[in-house]
Amino acid sequence: MTLRRLAPFSVGGQGGGVTPLLLHIPHAADLVPEAVKGDFLVSEEVLAFERLRLTDWFTDKLYGRGADPEDVIAARISRLVVDVERYEDDAREPCAKVGMGATYVSTTDGRLLRSLSPERREALIEAHYRPHHRRLDDAARLRLERFGRCVVLDAHSFPSRALPTQRDFGDPPEIGLGTEPGHTPTALLNEAEAFFRAHGFKVGVNVPFSGAMVPAAFLGRDARVSAIMVEVRRDLYMDESTGLRGPGFVRIRDVLTEFRGTLTA
Repeated sequence: MTLRRLAPFSVGGQGGGVTPLLLHIPHAADLVPEAVKGDFLVSEEVLAFERLRLTDWFTDKLYGRGADPEDVIAARISRLVVDVERYEDDAREPCAKVGMGATYVSTTDGRLLRSLSPERREALIEAHYRPHHRRLDDAARLRLERFGRCVVLDAHSFPSRALPTQRDFGDPPEIGLGTEPGHTPTALLNEAEAFFRAHGFKVGVNVPFSGAMVPAAFLGRDARVSAIMVEVRRDLYMDESTGLRGPGFVRIRDVLTEFRGTLTA
């Protein structure tokens, strides 16, 4: 199996200053530090296969072209180490039922990935999860102070075929939009749906996935923080079997870059 290597995260921003937009990129990184590899109970080959399946390849480049680094909050390690998009508390996280909460303990086909003691899990959460969410909270707070609003674009991709752990996948659209109650205004959703349909895409709302990242300090508390999740189907821009860019990459990048610009217009 050939697996591409992800370069250190960079969106190539020009330092133009903070805007009301907050671009959240939780799953583009594929880094599994040597210090944590001892936690895993699978072979290097299996671990590489899980990274290939689960990484939102190129979403940093697709959504973040030209973005100012001040407008981007990106996870720095693979979701196989800690998934910052999940709830910290497994009791609140539906994906924890299949071993894929904030700290994955199962592979995508249900095998044992690693066994974490409560102490080891806490160490990983403290090292990677909480700092990420503090950055999110601080970034949203800054935008509220400066602009009176914050718009979160939660940037993802998804496989063209459901993974064994994914239920009710159905016939996947090309672009999936996710909403968060109290934080996704109808106007924002309608504008996003119209934008992607105008570009010729089949669009689903809360299909195949629902929800959108809202910084925890404001979730359910402050409607001035709005959020929408955008998921692009991976076969539109890459070869899912190798992790390499496909011929549609430039078109998808240009459309997503244009959409990002509409959120601060």
